[in-house]
Amino acid sequence: MSGYGLIGTDTPIDDLLEQYFPGAPRNVLYEAFEDETNALLAALLMEMRGDDIDQNVSGDSEAVYYSEPGVPVDDTDEQTVSWDFAADTVVVYGFDSPIVVAFKSTNKADRFIPLTPSDAPFSLSPPGGLGASKLWYRKMTEGDASTSLNVLALK
Repeated sequence: MSGYGLIGTDTPIDDLLEQYFPGAPRNVLYEAFEDETNALLAALLMEMRGDDIDQNVSGDSEAVYYSEPGVPVDDTDEQTVSWDFAADTVVVYGFDSPIVVAFKSTNKADRFIPLTPSDAPFSLSPPGGLGASKLWYRKMTEGDASTSLNVLALK
């Protein structure tokens, strides 16, 4: 790694991105993504999606994810959002008041995860995957303002 700068089209980040965008001229990444952060985010999303860049993928395959925008959070009684697979990663974002979420069923101890707007986006992706097919959610306290949240569950 000699002769690298920290800015421009000849950086260690460009070498890392090369494996995700093989054969693409280095300046194309900057034109497409505007900066290294967005290019790295695209590479991360490719990893999370499970793309194997060394293999040809048939056009018949589909990504496995669930997305639910604008889920209202307006009560301290628990409500749920469900999807039909065991998600390895779940992202909760877009809320502007304190909320409580859980990924375990109601009969489990220590299941609540309190979140404030500064925690967003909140992502849970333990080694081996989360294995969740449902999100329980509610307002943290009765005095908290109603809000909404967005859910993204990834296989």
